[in-house]
Amino acid sequence: VKRAVLVGINYVGQQGELSGCHNDVKNISSYLQQVQGFRPQNMITLMDDGVHDNPTYDRILQAFQWVVNESQAGDTVWIHYSGHGGRVEDDNGDEDDGYDETLIPV
Repeated sequence: VKRAVLVGINYVGQQGELSGCHNDVKNISSYLQQVQGFRPQNMITLMDDGVHDNPTYDRILQAFQWVVNESQAGDTVWIHYSGHGGRVEDDNGDEDDGYDETLIPV
């Protein structure tokens, strides 16, 4: 089974608003369905567009938990994130640059 989690955050109405993240998700979704054979019922799309579920911290984690719990050996999983990111100091020494990368939900 092919499963996907697609997250696009434009931060509508907020400082640092972006303009292309929703388009990124729409393009990736079309590509996955039309070229790679993903089925819509096996895809979770989170966007701050007033149509899809908002990509909050909790919803993003729930989507990741869904894909982990439902997937089995041999399945294909695609995770796409388009939005702001950041970095925090590495707290366990596993990063060569001393920083962990972060996602910034709405």
